[in-house]
Amino acid sequence: MGKKSGYVWVLFMLLTILVIDGYYQVQSSPVPIWQTQWFFWRMCAVLLIVLGALFYYYIEASKKKKKELEEFKEKIIEQQESEWKVIAGELHDSIGQNLSAINIFLQQELKSTPEPSPKVIEASSLVIETVDEVRRISQRLYPKQIERLGLTVSIEAMIERISSASGIVFTSKIDNIDNLLSRENEVQYFRVVQELLNNIMKHSGAKSVTFNVRRSVMFIVTEIIDDGVGFENTDPAKLGFGLINIDERLRMIKAVYEFSSEKGKGTNFKITVPIK
Repeated sequence: MGKKSGYVWVLFMLLTILVIDGYYQVQSSPVPIWQTQWFFWRMCAVLLIVLGALFYYYIEASKKKKKELEEFKEKIIEQQESEWKVIAGELHDSIGQNLSAINIFLQQELKSTPEPSPKVIEASSLVIETVDEVRRISQRLYPKQIERLGLTVSIEAMIERISSASGIVFTSKIDNIDNLLSRENEVQYFRVVQELLNNIMKHSGAKSVTFNVRRSVMFIVTEIIDDGVGFENTDPAKLGFGLINIDERLRMIKAVYEFSSEKGKGTNFKITVPIK
């Protein structure tokens, strides 16, 4: 018997008992039943039962609505990941390959021409830069390197890339966390770390970041501490889409997180992810 059925059954039994009791009271009472204390207290009991039933159904309806909203958010993120994967594949396999072919042609032209045109040299340089940029965009859209290199190396490479681009000094200690999560959860975890580090790079003004990942028998614990500007409000709903997106992704992998921040004193973000 489900929880809901159990509540309905209890309410039904209580009302049945009250009805049977009322019948016998009517039969035995020398005065009209509504003039007795019995009637007053039984009406109070009925009122409490009705209010309890209404409150119960309100709570159940709220839970159902919340669950439907969470499922809707989850579907949006799953669809987003699917679309990003397709776009990343198109960028890498189609546009990237075409640009590489153009680059090969330009390189051959440069080698076969004693004095190549400055425009050809410039075009070759631009194509090389564009190929690299397409590759970077493709990797951001879908972290395919996780499949090739593993989660641990992918995170280390991301830290190195962000440090090089921003000048932020990272102090990191990362345990090997390969194959501790399902492939889908690895991608979600990677996305969360990616979003947090990008936020630090773009908004925190931090000069240094401590990044630690520890594994235990049951959990992966990640702690990210920066010395940036910090902020006063720690309500995810009021900190923009980025943190709401992080919150939803962590919920999908049944992870919990906590963070603290103080204006002018940086931010501390801690994530605990259950292993498979």
